[in-house]
Amino acid sequence: MRHDLEHLDPPFPGLGEEVEFRLETHAREGLFLYQRDGEVHAKPMSPFPGGLRVRVRVGESPFRYLFRLPEGFFGSHGLEKTLPRYDRFFHLLAGPPLPPSWALGAVFYQIFPDRFRQGRPGLAPKDGAWTLGGRPIRRKAWHEPPGPEGALEFYGGDLFGVVEALPYLKALGVEVLYLTPIFQSPSSHRYDTEDYLRVDPHLGGEEALRALYEALEAGGMRLVLDGVFNHVGATHPWFRRALEEPESPERGMFTFYPDGSYASFLGVKSMPKLDYASPLTQERFVYAPKAPIRHWMRLAHGWRLDVAHSIGEGGTDRENPRWLRALALAAKEAREDALVFGELSYDTIPTLRAHTLDGAMHYAGFAHPVMAWLSGRDHEGRPVDLDAEGLWGVLFDHYAALPLGLRQSMYTLLSSHDIPRALWRLKGDKDRLRLAYALLFAFPGSPAIYYGDEVGLSQPNPYGEWRGDPYCRAPFPWDESLWDKGLLAFIQRLVALKKGLLPLRQGSLLPLKAPKGVLAFRRRHGKEEVWAFFAPEGARLRLPRGEDLLTGEVLEGEVERSFLLFRPAPVS
Repeated sequence: MRHDLEHLDPPFPGLGEEVEFRLETHAREGLFLYQRDGEVHAKPMSPFPGGLRVRVRVGESPFRYLFRLPEGFFGSHGLEKTLPRYDRFFHLLAGPPLPPSWALGAVFYQIFPDRFRQGRPGLAPKDGAWTLGGRPIRRKAWHEPPGPEGALEFYGGDLFGVVEALPYLKALGVEVLYLTPIFQSPSSHRYDTEDYLRVDPHLGGEEALRALYEALEAGGMRLVLDGVFNHVGATHPWFRRALEEPESPERGMFTFYPDGSYASFLGVKSMPKLDYASPLTQERFVYAPKAPIRHWMRLAHGWRLDVAHSIGEGGTDRENPRWLRALALAAKEAREDALVFGELSYDTIPTLRAHTLDGAMHYAGFAHPVMAWLSGRDHEGRPVDLDAEGLWGVLFDHYAALPLGLRQSMYTLLSSHDIPRALWRLKGDKDRLRLAYALLFAFPGSPAIYYGDEVGLSQPNPYGEWRGDPYCRAPFPWDESLWDKGLLAFIQRLVALKKGLLPLRQGSLLPLKAPKGVLAFRRRHGKEEVWAFFAPEGARLRLPRGEDLLTGEVLEGEVERSFLLFRPAPVS
């Protein structure tokens, strides 16, 4: 049995629209069960070649449903003998916000602007130009490794440099750039914003952003910006006024406690947390034409919302779904095809099922379990004992629980600016890195390359000092003699496969029988399939006739591989 996004017509319905639901099954009769107004309703399904179908009006979102067949109840987690919990129904979202079609399976490339490429050296801040936290900033040479001072260290990358790098990114096959924050800030990471309406002059200002946007548009690529709307920087004029003038309107934009302290991001006082219970916060960040989430949609195609899981009221995440939904709708009112996904570092399912965002960074449902399986340690360095069977359970559990329309728009990753680089976690083992990236591109979702991973960029700290930030933010090595060009060509091939094969781009995720210790699954769209096998220690596989998609080699019978993307030949 099979039911996924391709079995819905239309796949992204408006609220109140009638949808045809199809189920691939050998059964010739069945009921469509769906929740409405607190009740579970039933409607008979009609047979068609290959399965059953029914048309139902989608009257609420999320719309929960499953199929009752002679052998049991078929929901998101498979066949069950009794009516399952609602969280094991299929979930469909209807009406805005919904992901734009361009984002489904799109290939992303994440850039940390200060560390990617320098286009105009004169824009770089000078050594000691200002202080941050009472210490002078430091200008570093491009070849120097990042040190523990992190936010104080500036390398001088800018947006003109990103424009210069577009031919390289286009050749790699990238479709969407995601930039970490670009707005005026005293730190090199720029998550402590002091002016949301000004592109940092050290990055080239609005002139450079416009040049980048126009170059991307001309090349058929897109741009996603980092929206830091959970907190501001302590140097922001609104917070300075709130701190210094207790009677000011801005005071209510933040949460102050009786002892004079205030809510901040993870207790970091340089990042005071916004209070969305404040009408002034709502106006300035959601509803006003100059709200940054609206204002910058003229020069970008979407947003990644920083610490989206924390945005809320009263110094907490209270009313979090309401404000995530409001932010996403604001962006889409300014740009109809905008993409808005969130940094949901933990369980994404409750937030995404609440019809809030177009997707999320796939940490819990992909990056963390995959890298724990391959490295034997979690993202914080603790030992983990996870086998292939256990990994499949985690991956499929998260996939199945996602609303159908978001399964292909999840920002799916291995490395980022917040966690250790994949190559470093694998102790420099590039064979395992290739396996990890093959798995990333074989899995459903929008695969994201963290800048430099594709040429073998790692980080300088010893393995015993388990840190991502700031060591995972090294400058991109533009000296090609430092590149692993074989790795680059390999990832380029993966990108081409993702873009060229519908099963990899938008296909269903299905289990695949394989020897013990092998992670295996099928991606299927219509009658096309791609089989994926992953075994870090190597495995003997028995295959029908077909093609090794990475090499073009025809295979049949027994082969030994540590990983394989395989297209079986059509059965005549």
